[in-house]
Amino acid sequence: MKIYKIIACCAIAAFLLTGCSNGENLKDLSVVEGMGIDYTEKGISVTVQSLNLAKEGNGAEALSGNITMNTFGDGKNISAAVQKVAESLSKKLFFGQNQILVLGSELARSNLSDSFDYLLRSSDSRPDVAVCISDGKASAAMESKQNDALVPAQAISQLLENGEKNGFAAYVTVNEMLNLYKDKTSDIYLPVITPTDENVTVSGIAVYSGERLANILPDSQIMGFLLLTDKIDEGYFEFEDEQYGKIGVEIISSSTKTKAYLKNGAVVFDVDIDVQLSMEELENGVEAAVSEQELKSIAHSAEEKLKEKCAEAFDSCVLYSSDCLRIGENLAKNSPADYAALSDDWGRNISKTVLDVSCSSKLKIVNENARGY
Repeated sequence: MKIYKIIACCAIAAFLLTGCSNGENLKDLSVVEGMGIDYTEKGISVTVQSLNLAKEGNGAEALSGNITMNTFGDGKNISAAVQKVAESLSKKLFFGQNQILVLGSELARSNLSDSFDYLLRSSDSRPDVAVCISDGKASAAMESKQNDALVPAQAISQLLENGEKNGFAAYVTVNEMLNLYKDKTSDIYLPVITPTDENVTVSGIAVYSGERLANILPDSQIMGFLLLTDKIDEGYFEFEDEQYGKIGVEIISSSTKTKAYLKNGAVVFDVDIDVQLSMEELENGVEAAVSEQELKSIAHSAEEKLKEKCAEAFDSCVLYSSDCLRIGENLAKNSPADYAALSDDWGRNISKTVLDVSCSSKLKIVNENARGY
């Protein structure tokens, strides 16, 4: 935690020392680090988290008291609500440092088009900002202390980015979300977080069918989803073995290749996964006593477990008519005529897609570099 605080301090200090490229005085700006958007019966409510800069002082001296502050604004749409925040602060909002955009659950379920319109039109929107959905109010995520992080919004963004690399979270930027929204051959997916007063945890992935929230994958299906979308670098998983009990395995690296084709009138989504694995834990037994044949059997069991994870995530998407796995995009590339014939009723056709997943692995025993299969 200390290293993150040091990095945050250095980043903030560097920004304060250099100021803004357009020459605006920091005293006249509210530097936005994160924004939450909630749907209300009267319109939109936004929560803007900004750096709490002192009125006096230059550079690093401009930091005093709390590092961030939250300001709230209401309006008939997002732009009007953001303007209310600026008026409340009597400062211009500077979005050049924004780290994350959090959408409230009610907004994500009922009125996502307003968010797209704002992001497409607004000059305040940064394309590399992380986007997620809060399981509840977006304001609750913005108000979470995130384990006393100096900049909670930044900590949430880092949680999602590191989580995707390690197999427990999806990470989607504004640019990626808008590209998926505009692409007629795929659907949107967004990470879901659950906020408490003290911290924020990753709880799933929301998948869409068009602009409609179709389903939410639980956290147990995140690794399978990331494998299917070739987004995972590393990750830990466990499975049961009759002889050794619980076995813990670490994904060291992963690569996924996909294609889609039509067979006997049904779309087949062909997924080929290649993983490097390291055995980290044996509940019963000692790693050094595992024979080569047993190691081969364990590797096969690990492959089957990963295929099972993929199948569960796949069903949670396609059975709800969501093409966030880009099956349509794969089919359009592989067989444009077949996709064109099916595209008018793609929601129904995607729900009948068949998964054909294969997984090959190389498994080694941790701390035994010479031993592996």
